[in-house]
Amino acid sequence: MPTTQAAKPESSKTAPQMTAPPTDVPEVSAAPETAMSDAEKREVLVRIAAYSFYERRGYVCGHELEDWLQAEMEVDRQLAAAQEPKQTG
Repeated sequence: MPTTQAAKPESSKTAPQMTAPPTDVPEVSAAPETAMSDAEKREVLVRIAAYSFYERRGYVCGHELEDWLQAEMEVDRQLAAAQEPKQTG
């Protein structure tokens, strides 16, 4: 009696396709609403900002800490500005 062999997926024969990183950083508000703490939201914003600094540099490695620290400062500045009561007058 002939034996049957399970078919191997064709994708295993091909190399994984590499895609280019996104050119536009998505806004955090575009993501589905989930219960995140303020610290988690801040980290997401810092990650996005740090990646945008890396992207602007032309994807040159070796500046990860600089990008992260700059992103933290920028996000903290924006969050503080958003917390300040708007003065009318």
